[in-house]
Amino acid sequence: MGSGAQDGEWPTDCARCFGLCCIALAHQPSAGFPAVKVADTACCHLNDDFRCSIFATLEANGFPVCRAYDCFGAGPVVSARMRAEWGPWTPELVAGAKAHLDGFRELARMRMLIAALRREGSDDAIAVADRLAPIAEAFRRTGRVEVDATTAQFMRWHEPLISAILVPLKQQASNKGGA
Repeated sequence: MGSGAQDGEWPTDCARCFGLCCIALAHQPSAGFPAVKVADTACCHLNDDFRCSIFATLEANGFPVCRAYDCFGAGPVVSARMRAEWGPWTPELVAGAKAHLDGFRELARMRMLIAALRREGSDDAIAVADRLAPIAEAFRRTGRVEVDATTAQFMRWHEPLISAILVPLKQQASNKGGA
């Protein structure tokens, strides 16, 4: 549901989101969830107003991972795009919006990587984050995460650094029960 990460125009604001993490992401007991939920289906606890019906008692209900999850602002950005393109939404419509749900997953991963690279703080990490940031920003215009050939080559060249950043993130997510 978000830990409140702030990054300029990328605030994590669940009130401006269609509960995309509650729809787009899969739940597995091995990741800390009490039951299985397949990706692109609404969580049974998501209300028609896109709010969690058990938010106050997530931990008691076996969902501490939900409180720990942070989309780094991807949810509000994708939800705004969905509102602009289609107007009012219902949980059933959102769950059927495959391209938007795919975009949310891609954008959330990219925003998470950018934040992790900036936290790492080395010159190389900052260079990679600075290269990825415009790609995430372009999502606002296109609705897709697009990596050009030059950036793809740049990322391949920095793959050891990116892998070094991602491995601890994956371990941290599995320890938290990451979504």
